[in-house]
Amino acid sequence: MTSKPIHSIPTKDLYARWAKVYDSDGNILREPSYIPQLFPSLLRPTTESIDDHFLPSLLTQAFSLVPSSSSSPITITELGAGTGRNTVKLLQPREGFKIENVNALDLSPEMLALAKSRCSFLPSTSTSAPSPKVDFYEFDAFQPSSFPDVQALEGKAGLVLSTLVLEHLRLKIFFETAKRLLKANGVLVMTNMHADMGRLSRAGFIDTDTVGECGDSFVYEIKKVVEAGREEGFEVIGKMLQRGIGEGDVGVTVGERGVKWVGVSVWFGCVMRLEGKEE
Repeated sequence: MTSKPIHSIPTKDLYARWAKVYDSDGNILREPSYIPQLFPSLLRPTTESIDDHFLPSLLTQAFSLVPSSSSSPITITELGAGTGRNTVKLLQPREGFKIENVNALDLSPEMLALAKSRCSFLPSTSTSAPSPKVDFYEFDAFQPSSFPDVQALEGKAGLVLSTLVLEHLRLKIFFETAKRLLKANGVLVMTNMHADMGRLSRAGFIDTDTVGECGDSFVYEIKKVVEAGREEGFEVIGKMLQRGIGEGDVGVTVGERGVKWVGVSVWFGCVMRLEGKEE
């Protein structure tokens, strides 16, 4: 990630510290890159993050698998909502699809505070349909029994969305958690850092001029992820998407920060359906 010394800390502590710069550090996977010399006052994004680029198509695929109507709206639960980057997407009106509730779960109260603020500034829509109700919950998948409010959500979600979270959890814990949250035949949208990138980097940021901060991180090959999901009843629907960085991407698809990732696979994602769970 950097030539600076790396300080490993618990993941919850990492995100408590990272929250203040999480939405502006130019990570190619989850945030647009910023080029201050071109936009010194506005710092507008000049590129789209890898995860944001693929998420609309994954959600479209997932929505096609989850029946919804005004008389039968669905609940979506986010496992690892972070600062609400995807939560705000879920709150936008969708023609022909009704979302009643969005439950945003995250390990970090600091990140959730930013998500709440982000969602509170959403402009009102011109449609007559109300926006989904959104609730925020602190949650640690390693200690689920310590969060009774989240346990009360189990079995209610038609769709679970979890982006760039898997690397922080054991595979079995991740899929067990998603399974508990979902209804029978529910759908999981999952993305993660590719193993090729994970062997070279870990989730973290430069906390000071001299020290980087990283949390717990696991490197998972796609084959192992698919196998672990199958053990809990999940099957990949459609294609497993993957994305690497080429020389032509730098400054176009990703910002200049992406140059160090040329030739490296950095991202994968898919839609999975939970089979065989009883109502």
